[in-house]
Amino acid sequence: MQALSGRRTARLLPAGLCTALLLAVVPAACTPRADPEGTPRRVAREIERTLTTVAQNEVTRDPELATRLGLPEPDAGYAYNRFLTDRSQAAYERARLSRLETRDLLVRITRPARGSALARHLDTLIAAHETAETLFMAGHGASALGASYPYVTDHTRGAYLDVPDLLARFHPLRTPADARAYADRMAQFADAIEDDRRRLESDARAGTVPPAPILRRMYALAAAGAAAPPETSPAVVSFENLLPGIADLTPAERQQLLTDVRRIAAENVRPAYAAFAASLSALANTAPELPGVWQLPDGPAYYAAALKAYTGDDASAAGLHERGKLEVDALLAETHRALVTLGLEDGSVGERLAFLAAQPEQIYPDTEEGHAALIGHILAHADRAEAALSGQFDIPLTEKAGLRAVPPEFASFLPPAAYIPRALGNNRPARVEINAQRLADWPDFSLAVLAFHELVPGHHLESSAAREAGLPLARQMVWNVAYGEGWASYAETLADELGLYSEDPVSRIGYLQSLLLRAAALVADTGIHNERWSRDQAIAYLAETTGLSLERSADEVDRYTVRPGYAAAYWIGRERILDLRERAIRVLGPKFDPKEFHRVILMGGPRPLGMVEEDVTRWYTAQVQN
Repeated sequence: MQALSGRRTARLLPAGLCTALLLAVVPAACTPRADPEGTPRRVAREIERTLTTVAQNEVTRDPELATRLGLPEPDAGYAYNRFLTDRSQAAYERARLSRLETRDLLVRITRPARGSALARHLDTLIAAHETAETLFMAGHGASALGASYPYVTDHTRGAYLDVPDLLARFHPLRTPADARAYADRMAQFADAIEDDRRRLESDARAGTVPPAPILRRMYALAAAGAAAPPETSPAVVSFENLLPGIADLTPAERQQLLTDVRRIAAENVRPAYAAFAASLSALANTAPELPGVWQLPDGPAYYAAALKAYTGDDASAAGLHERGKLEVDALLAETHRALVTLGLEDGSVGERLAFLAAQPEQIYPDTEEGHAALIGHILAHADRAEAALSGQFDIPLTEKAGLRAVPPEFASFLPPAAYIPRALGNNRPARVEINAQRLADWPDFSLAVLAFHELVPGHHLESSAAREAGLPLARQMVWNVAYGEGWASYAETLADELGLYSEDPVSRIGYLQSLLLRAAALVADTGIHNERWSRDQAIAYLAETTGLSLERSADEVDRYTVRPGYAAAYWIGRERILDLRERAIRVLGPKFDPKEFHRVILMGGPRPLGMVEEDVTRWYTAQVQN
């Protein structure tokens, strides 16, 4: 192999893969089956080809996403593991034009049978592309199908964080080709940081800059990357640890690859971190202290679009703010009653929740044994839930999800908990990752609701259903927050209805605290971005309302700051699913079958809640007519 020298750009994609609409052919295993629900075969084949085109476009545009999904490279049509995602302004503009063309193609295509799976696929993708365009119109930040960020990078994402995480935890290292691809990506790493820096500074000159508290957090992370010895960086350490296990590499090539990766980290990546940190420090000196996007150019319009994109709700920010406060008041009253039954009567609800969380029996020691006990208890709660679900679901769980702590080197920017589905290539099982940086954030009474949200009947069951449904690749690349987080929050309530907290009344306090956080997040999100709350005001509100620590509340507020509207989707999605169930029960009466209701929701995969409502309405209407 030729030794790597200098910095290879992130834009060295194979010829022919940068066209706006890729008409490549994916292997049959990735191609959706023809729709059996009344669509002519010719039309079905045309739609299948179009779905393949959409998937290929996204894989070409975002090779890092393909790696995180675990897509087999032959199915992608090119060796995407060699490339980082292009973060340049030119790529941002190309993505917008390409998605506009894709949306037009999806709209013009001959329609399949009404209510069919193919119709659902098309409508979901059309909605995702139209939503992305409403957020692209702002002209700043970053936007994808199903996600939007007002800033190019922040304290939770960006090349300086994402690339080490990608290389150390997701990039495959099983073959010589994998090792060479790893080195190729390392050669592009510094350019990726530079692209983020240039775009961040350009947006700042146009009036869009992250708030100073966010920039200070970013500076601390970037400065740490610049100060750490390159040989201790996660990307280098991971490569050094796994390289010896790769067969069929000659000793000379193995040593050359290791030398290249170490040199690139020292000569290219470390200076890029330093330059990025210096830029962040300078921006923080003049950036606003207030966290809301209302102060950005056309910020109120951007926030309204983001709220609708994430929640699927047309309500105004002010209306959602007031609605959230009413929900919080009702939950505070219910939580008060539950705390009184435990003998906790004095102080505010938030104070009593904080007191309960601080009791010695609630805290796991920060030791190997303590971590193992915490993980074991979460998995035990999930096992209890799985055993209790036979009356509610007929969707098989073909595997149990694993559970592990986030590696310490990534704990400073990853969320409290995250579900990671099984890789599309079946070479990485599903898992939940817990951020154990502050074990006090995980009192024992909070673990049951965590298990039900992340595992069963929450994200893991939802993901298993989507997998069984055999969704085409294009659908698997589009996440709908109100659907996914709404379902997981609904799962917490379903567990309560099934009595899964009854064996331990303290664990039901954890459930009520979780609901409080969802409703309070709706208030805080709209408070920050529409009511012009300060950061300290939002932190104090969350801590006083929910009993969470000031540190955890600050983390929550900073996430709401850089992802406007996202936090609101949990409560809105949960309420929409509960409303649909209540409507179906009223219509069907004794004919209502929860198994069928849940199957209608889950087997359609992630999609806008309006589409979920159409599917549920079609189902119970057919039941009445029969």
